[in-house]
Amino acid sequence: MTEEKNDAEVLVNGIEDVGAEIRDTDIVFDCPECGKNLVIDYRGAGLQINCSQCGASVLVPIPDGMELTDLDLDPGEILKQLFATRRNYQKVELKLQALKAKLVQLQETLGVMQEVVAEGIAES
Repeated sequence: MTEEKNDAEVLVNGIEDVGAEIRDTDIVFDCPECGKNLVIDYRGAGLQINCSQCGASVLVPIPDGMELTDLDLDPGEILKQLFATRRNYQKVELKLQALKAKLVQLQETLGVMQEVVAEGIAES
């Protein structure tokens, strides 16, 4: 597991996909839609995730006796996650800009093609 990947991204893939042992603190549950066995770190309790098999939206169960204070992170961990989120946001912004530029290019090409078709029909 790399530092770049968060627990939800890695552990929601299901037991057999992860290839790592299940820890005592992990939450193991089944997708209500397809029955796939899913595993996520305890910090994923209460999150809405997508099943890795069927893509259905699944609410990660909160184990009995678990309190919100159990999910508190130390400031260093929060800062690390903040920086990772910022990096991911910047990557997404760059990808979005590239996709917008491609969309403009495709729209221009479509406009030219429509003009050519219209001229061809007018000449017929």
